[in-house]
Amino acid sequence: MTKPCATLLIVEDELDIRKFLRVSLAAEGYRVVESATARRGVIDAATHKPDLAIIDLGLPDFEGAEVIRQIRQ
Repeated sequence: MTKPCATLLIVEDELDIRKFLRVSLAAEGYRVVESATARRGVIDAATHKPDLAIIDLGLPDFEGAEVIRQIRQ
């Protein structure tokens, strides 16, 4: 019996950082959802219901802390 994998959301505007996290976490068996902007991150959080979100605090469209507030709502 295989255990269900956790879904992780990465909200990061830097492509290289997103790629590094995606590759590293996927290699450990996690399902990874990536968002390049804060707005997309909020949408992806609602759509994919991640178990964990890794959020850049300095996103270009609005602050990561605001992403956290919106996800919690």
